[in-house]
Amino acid sequence: MNFTLSTVAKSLADYLAPLFPDAAFYEDPNQQDSRCPCMFLQQRYSYTTLQPMGRWLRRVGLDLTFLEDYNLPNLQQLYQSAAETLDLAMETFPYSDGEGTALLRTYDREWRIDLDALHYRFELRLLVSLPEPQTPMETMDYNPEVTDGQG
Repeated sequence: MNFTLSTVAKSLADYLAPLFPDAAFYEDPNQQDSRCPCMFLQQRYSYTTLQPMGRWLRRVGLDLTFLEDYNLPNLQQLYQSAAETLDLAMETFPYSDGEGTALLRTYDREWRIDLDALHYRFELRLLVSLPEPQTPMETMDYNPEVTDGQG
């Protein structure tokens, strides 16, 4: 299974669409032609640590940003409601890379409301392995005849 930020964004959009039916989902911050309400995903950091058996622990920090129209009189309440909805839904979410599916757990979830957006931050912790390099098989000359040392 391959892991990319694009497939995480697509998986989250598919998972959260029923909870936020009016929201548009963007893969990254889209400053032009965005329609509110909308959400987009940003990667904040990524660390890898070598684990036993040649595997790597990849820790990826993500920020799911939710935007509403700025001049709404109940903007704070809308962001508060969205944060509570995300809190209930984001412990795990289904992930698909188009070939396989898995359930991903989120860690260190927190949210913050700015004047203009809700930032829902969380971390993914994934055990990954690099594909092994393929080495072609060597051929060897094999003579099935058994000789008695006579040449």
